[in-house]
Amino acid sequence: MHSGFPISNPRHRRRSDAAFTLAEVVIAGCLLAVLVAGSLVALTQVNRWATSARLRTLGLAVAQQRIDILQTIPWQAMGTRPTVLTVGTATENNVPLNNDPFNSATGLGSAFTALDTQMTAVRTTQITDLTARTLRAVVTVTFTYRNRPHSISLTTLRATDSI
Repeated sequence: MHSGFPISNPRHRRRSDAAFTLAEVVIAGCLLAVLVAGSLVALTQVNRWATSARLRTLGLAVAQQRIDILQTIPWQAMGTRPTVLTVGTATENNVPLNNDPFNSATGLGSAFTALDTQMTAVRTTQITDLTARTLRAVVTVTFTYRNRPHSISLTTLRATDSI
């Protein structure tokens, strides 16, 4: 008995029903290309942010290193003042930020060890007397990344070890 509806036989399908059209393939390819390009842009930006954060952290460590020296050097009130605590401004040029000496060690070399750009900074230490037995030290580390200046500054107070 025939109900009037056409009976579809999968073997008799038209060829255009079983495949994608050229327009569908082109649109899908364009969408995929936009997705890949957007992902690459996003990953590049995230990498720049990570590098900037790493350099700021290393700059902070370089500044903290100088603060530690200023805080731990012995200074007696009746003795001579250590030269590192001399009043004035001292500037150190070419302070390495991300130059990892272990990358050159035997067994640690790889195709990725040369990807870090060698960065240097300028560390400035300004010491001023507050009283005869106390001083203020401001340590500033400056460097340039992607043609933008960056600066990290730490301040500490120091008193003599004896009264």
